[in-house]
Formats: sequence, structure tokens, C-alpha cells
Amino acid sequence: MKRLITAFLTLSLLLACVPTPEQDAVKQKDTNVLIDTVLSGQSEKAEAEDAQVPVRAEMPERFTADFFTPAKNVHVTVDAPIRVMTDGTFPLVRVERMKLTDEQRMTLAKRLLNADKLYVWSYRMTREDLEREIANLMQEPTPEQKAAWMREDPENTEEQWNENMERRKTELADLQAQYRSLTDGEAVPFPAWDGTVDPDPVHGYRHIVSDPYANGTNQTVNDQAEIPPERTDELVRFTADNADEEKNGVYWASFFDCKADGEMGAERIALERYAEVHEGASISAAEAADIALSYLDGFGAFGVADIFWSNNAPNGGNDAFVPKTWAYNVRLTPTFCGAGTTYCSLFVQENDPITDVVDMWQYSRISAVVSGDGQLLAWDWNGMVKETEVLSETAPLLPFSEIQSLFEQQMNRIFAYEEMRDAQFTVDDVQLGLFRIREQNDMEHGLLVPVWCFRGVLTPSESSGWAGLVQRYDTQPILILNAIDGSIIDVEKGY
Repeated sequence: MKRLITAFLTLSLLLACVPTPEQDAVKQKDTNVLIDTVLSGQSEKAEAEDAQVPVRAEMPERFTADFFTPAKNVHVTVDAPIRVMTDGTFPLVRVERMKLTDEQRMTLAKRLLNADKLYVWSYRMTREDLEREIANLMQEPTPEQKAAWMREDPENTEEQWNENMERRKTELADLQAQYRSLTDGEAVPFPAWDGTVDPDPVHGYRHIVSDPYANGTNQTVNDQAEIPPERTDELVRFTADNADEEKNGVYWASFFDCKADGEMGAERIALERYAEVHEGASISAAEAADIALSYLDGFGAFGVADIFWSNNAPNGGNDAFVPKTWAYNVRLTPTFCGAGTTYCSLFVQENDPITDVVDMWQYSRISAVVSGDGQLLAWDWNGMVKETEVLSETAPLLPFSEIQSLFEQQMNRIFAYEEMRDAQFTVDDVQLGLFRIREQNDMEHGLLVPVWCFRGVLTPSESSGWAGLVQRYDTQPILILNAIDGSIIDVEKGY
């Protein structure tokens, strides 16, 4: 298993880099030039008095292609519907990074937990645990133990020893107070939550529950909202009660979200089938989407980027590849001016050379897992941006024929490694939607631009040394092309 995982990582790294004999294919865009291009195109269209034709009307229904790349003879095939994520035209929108307020965080957590009052969960020992720990702390260290501690490290000092003893007294007093508060084995209630995050990066997530007397020794048996520290782009995560782990497995949304079409039986549901009730469910995909969207009232406009009938089978451990729970995995993204954004699980990462602090900017997305009977099992919201300016409501797009040509060029570039010789790449999803690129040298502000997003499955050849290592590109697209100027967008660079 370890060798298999290593091989997968190596293969992913090979494809994450785009080789070119002359220059890097991805350059930092001058967003001012892009804006000028859009505004100029819009002005010319206005002068010609052209009506605003919906983008969907100007595109074929399907993207088809079948060719071999000149570099390494990779067989690329495409026969997929073009999912145009607007009923009208695509805008060009300035956005900036933002966080939830304490009030918003509280509102969302109350909805997810279906409760009016929330509490901060913490590990609570049983009466027997407390008795054992108190007895240990009441045993004063011997002079021999102190001497041994002093010898352990030359930097250990008498002052540090005294500080440790004071902390020991404080911990003993806290545990004794907990023990005195127990009545017939019941702990004192958890403290009420005020909607804040934990400022201490050491402690990280706050686990929020609706029952002040919830199980204090195993947090996974409680419905809980997980509130990450402020330094991250994660907003709120929810997991349902997982008391029957043998039956249900893990409910984290990422377990369902990592399944691409066909992986361990997962199935992407076509738009025209959203109204159907999937086998094994009592509600339709559209009803599951409505349930997911209902939590977001007042948080902006959101739309459905994808719906899968998926499972929570892990890809490692004793239960590897064994689905325990099937559910609808509803992938939501924000919409702007009626146009949807594409779903991407990667993030931009940049290291500050002065402070040596790594900053990460997640792409805005929500993964909501809804059971076949309508219960919310998991929720994961990453990245949030707000609109600051609509630069254009109608961004001019390159002709479809030019996109087809660029697609073939980039497939040849992406699969230029020797390890890719004679491989097969099948594109099974093509989206035309908005995507965020960042402003030049800026990790707080960006532009939403229309892009072509391609996802698919790579199957290495038998002679490559990678045979059997099928690589799926789903939440991490294989290629994103700027639909305005045809430039390549590197999701990890953010431009």
C-alpha cells in the first residue's frame, strides 16, 4: 500500500508541472491588461448594437475530440456535454478575501445543528479517570525524580522546575473541582459558545455541540460543528453523530468528495436527471440540493456545481475501498451576476520571504453530504470572497474553435513526459464557468473570470511502469483555460 501511495504522489507531481522547452507556460497575468481587453470588447459590441446573446446559445452542446499528442502519443478522447454555468453571459468581477463574522458563524452553526443554543465541547474525564489522575498528581515528586529531571537537559533550571510544580498544583485543583462537580457521574455542562474562533493556534478547532451534557469522552458520537482557527480559509465543518461507526464509517465530507465519477462506484448525476430519485434513496438529487442550499440563506448567492451519488469508502486502512454509507454529495459554489463558479479543492500557496510565513487562499466551495432520506451527514465550507466591483456584465469569449485548438496544444504540453508515452486520457467533464485569479502579487484580492475547465481520467500504458495507476482529475482539474484570452491558469499559483 505504501508503494502504491508513493507512486500516485509521484505521478501527480509529474502532471502538476507543465514542461516546455522554451518558457514556462504559466505567467503572472497583468489583470489590468485583461480588464482593458474585456472593456474594449464590450465597447465594440455596444457600438455594433449587438444583442447580448446567451453564452449557451453560442456553444455546441458537446465537446468532442479524438487525437494522439505529437510529443508522447497520448490518446486523448472527449465526448462530454458542455456545462455552461450561466443562463446569460459571464461577468468580470473584482472580489476580495473575507471571513465569517461571529454572528454569521453562530447563525450557520445553529442551522447545521438544528439548535437555538450551542456549547463548546471539551474532553471530560469520567469519575474513574479523575480519581486516577488526582491520585497521581497528589504524589509529590521525590528529590531523586527532581534530580533526574535536572540531568535530562542542561537547559533545565530550578526556576523551570518551580514553574512546573505550580502548573501541577493548578491542574490538580482543576481536576478536584471537576470531581466535586460530578453528581451521580454527570459532569457540569459545557460552556455556552459566543460564535468566536479560538485565537490560540495550538488548540485549533473548536468543537461545537447542541447538548450541554453531550458525551465528553468521544466527540464523534455527537452531532458537531467544527470551527477552525482564524488563520485558515476553512469556515465551518459539520459531521453527524457517528456512534455506529461499524455501520456508518466516517462522515467527513472529504471522504465523499474525493470520489470522482466511477471511483468505487460513485456516479456523477447528469443535470437532466436531478429530478429523479436515485436507487437507494427516497429523495431526488434536486431535493438534496435544496436541503444543502437551505442552510445558506443570507450568506450570498450559491448554485450547484455538481451532484454525485457517492460513498465514504476510505482509500487506506482496514476498511479500504469498502463503502459503508451512500449519499448525495452536493457540491456548491458561489454565483455572481447569475453565473456559477467552478469547483476546485486545491488552494493558492505563497511563502512570504520576509516573515517566512506560508499564506494559503482556498477556492470558494462547499461540499454537503445529504443522505438518501434527507439527513445532513457532513458539511465542509472552504474559502469565501465578496464582490467589490462588477467590471463588466458581458465578458467577450474566444471562439469555440480556438478553445478546441488550445485544448489540443495544452494536452500535448501536459503529457510531454516520457512516463506518459502511449497513455490514454479521457475527458469526462467540461465546464464553462467563473474562476478566481488573484491580482498581481496580492493574496487578498482577485478577479473572477470565465474559464474552460476540463476533468478526466488518465490511464498509463502497460509499458510505462505506471500500469494500473489510474489517476482521476475531478476536484483538481487537469486543465483550466482563461476563456477570454486563452491563457493557462495554474490553480496552485492562482493565476
